[in-house]
Amino acid sequence: MATVSGGPIRVLIVDDNPRFGELAEMFLEEEFEDIRVDAATSAVEGEQTLAEKPVDCIVSDYQMPEKDGIEFLRDVRTDHPQLPFIIMTGKGDETVASEAISAGVTDYIRKEAGSEHYDLLAHRIRNAVGQRRTEQAKKARNRRIRRVYERIDDGFVALDEQWQLTYANTRAAELLDRSNEELRGKEVTEVFPGIEDTEFYRAASGVLDEQEVISVEEHYDLLDAWLEVRIFPDVDGLSIYFRDVTERKRRQQELERSRKRYRALVDTAPTAIVVTDAEDGEIVEINQSAESLLGRSSETLSGEHHTALHPSEDRKLYETLFRERLETGAGMVSKHADGSQVYVVTDDGERIPVEISSQVIDLENERLVQSVIRDVVKRS
Repeated sequence: MATVSGGPIRVLIVDDNPRFGELAEMFLEEEFEDIRVDAATSAVEGEQTLAEKPVDCIVSDYQMPEKDGIEFLRDVRTDHPQLPFIIMTGKGDETVASEAISAGVTDYIRKEAGSEHYDLLAHRIRNAVGQRRTEQAKKARNRRIRRVYERIDDGFVALDEQWQLTYANTRAAELLDRSNEELRGKEVTEVFPGIEDTEFYRAASGVLDEQEVISVEEHYDLLDAWLEVRIFPDVDGLSIYFRDVTERKRRQQELERSRKRYRALVDTAPTAIVVTDAEDGEIVEINQSAESLLGRSSETLSGEHHTALHPSEDRKLYETLFRERLETGAGMVSKHADGSQVYVVTDDGERIPVEISSQVIDLENERLVQSVIRDVVKRS
């Protein structure tokens, strides 16, 4: 018979017949290596043993003088409501079974002679202790997980398969302006009114159906806030992390408006302008004047390295000039260090001598180089 995880099982046998306790200790410890037995001959002695030693399971006779097994069980349940407790009775009376169940007994068996009785008793003990240890391990795991949830900055809620909240961390309660107790057990539609008409709800339904992780960002009118939500399938429902990203969204929108204004100014400028990503040196866009000068469209050049504007044989020199402008933040060049002219190349291969004035522009999430290119030779 397989042992129960969690170490030896410490059993307290309580029976007013000392011989039964001796036999139980002998059979159980000799036949089952994971069971250790202490014996007591009365409920009072059993209570003393329980107060002095750790016990995983109590096995008590029903008929005992002064205090019977049911009374003993009721006393134990006062301080040990979950401790496995098995009652043995020689009566087999349904009244005894009913009383035992009402008092919170874990199991009960007929008291009989013979080694088979101890085999059955060991099986019942292992089952009761195994279930208790599994429950304790699960509770301990849940406590550890919840301690983690309480330390994260995101709001977190757990939903069961009926879309009821089984857990909400403190951050979730703060964001929703509700207490944890108010949130637990509530339907998700009660906690988040109007959620059925949002992408959040549709995404959550999809996670349950497809068992895939989904991220959603949407404005939630009830909170007048933008929420970033990540939804994970769980063994018995959903785990949902959410955070208020309203400030970030506001900055993004303001940045986008700034970019649009900047690009509008670039597009309508009378001089040729090329905008380049400072990190990788790739062209972001060119304005209409630059398109006319180079004979190439912004769509064609976007994504190309900035050296594609210049003669191929001198591209290393132009990369050096570009990096120098990044270090200084601004500058103007028309000559290389060796005194040779700076050129751009048109689509048909014409070399045009130019003067390039550059300025580094730092935006929130990117760094750009704006280069104004001026043809230094007047041409008809």
